[in-house]
Amino acid sequence: MRIGISVPKKKTPLAVNRNRTKRLIREAWRLHKHLLYPTIPDEHQIHLFFVYHGEPSPDFTLIEQSVQKHIEKLSNTFKKENNA
Repeated sequence: MRIGISVPKKKTPLAVNRNRTKRLIREAWRLHKHLLYPTIPDEHQIHLFFVYHGEPSPDFTLIEQSVQKHIEKLSNTFKKENNA
């Protein structure tokens, strides 16, 4: 599995804030990726890309909730495919 992260310069003009946001997204992914791995079939290879379009300086709880919500959504999609 591979992931990519993008924080647009237009929404977050300062590089310090862009880099911090990317670090927070990576950390949230690291903490919650284990929820997704068991649902992915062995023959699939997944490439995810996170694009952040929020406030310039978010806190970790906001990022973590968002990443966790998207992981759960993707996990449910794989569960439905496996059951069909």
